[in-house]
Amino acid sequence: MGNITSIARGCGFTIVELVVTILISAIMAIGIVQYIGDSVTGIASSTARNQLATAGRTAIDRLAMELHNALPNSIRVTTATGGGDQCIEFVPVRAATSYIDPPFTGGGGTTFDVVDFTPSQEGTSGGYAVIYPNDIDDIYDGENPTTTGFPARGPIEEIDTISDTAPTSDASTIVLRETHRFQRRSPYQRFFLVDQPVSFCTVGTRIYRYTNYGFKSSQPDSEGPGEFPAYNGTTDKMLITDSIENAGLTAFTVSPQSLQRNALISIRLKLTSGTDSVDINHETLTRSVP
Repeated sequence: MGNITSIARGCGFTIVELVVTILISAIMAIGIVQYIGDSVTGIASSTARNQLATAGRTAIDRLAMELHNALPNSIRVTTATGGGDQCIEFVPVRAATSYIDPPFTGGGGTTFDVVDFTPSQEGTSGGYAVIYPNDIDDIYDGENPTTTGFPARGPIEEIDTISDTAPTSDASTIVLRETHRFQRRSPYQRFFLVDQPVSFCTVGTRIYRYTNYGFKSSQPDSEGPGEFPAYNGTTDKMLITDSIENAGLTAFTVSPQSLQRNALISIRLKLTSGTDSVDINHETLTRSVP
């Protein structure tokens, strides 16, 4: 009987062994939990950055696509505020072709022909005729609070109708809303059909797209009276993206352009979500020959 008891006692664990085992297990458990936690945090952070990068790239692609189609010499930017608010404005080109006989002399006229557009613009409504837009002030000198329309002599005038000149011709007839005399001939006889100006603005943590507000001599940069009256039933306002954190940064920078050099637009956006951020820089070229 005494031998059996001794053997049973010899097969157990001492208190020290149990404590050591528990401590080692706890240390291993803490390490495993921390490793899993860091992995989960890393995955969540990577996912957040990917989402920010995707949102930023989508916004950049939209901006670049529209700016690339801007009327030559029509791009202008406001000065960035300390908080990063800034606007870039341009006149979008709907179509382009070569002109035939627009009025450049005398008292001007209301009707002239251009080579057919591709795709055809016959029967379309609205729009503006532009020839040789080499001065940004002349482009925007119309439909502002101090005038009732574009000057009678300049590079731009509103279009009334576009029609087929003749069934057998390869020309379209442009009928202007007012009698107009275009200021200068284009070296390459270029004719642009454009729409109303468009603005992209960083406002706080968001980027908005504004249109249908008319031509303003002074570049709009807010939703105040005479600028972007976004809620008066006329101006269209669209949210492009949010999560912008451009404080201390310049979102839009435009380099000078000439007949031989394209305009270069630099776009910089910083997007943030919690502690994660993505800084996106992009450059795009625009038309250079008016």
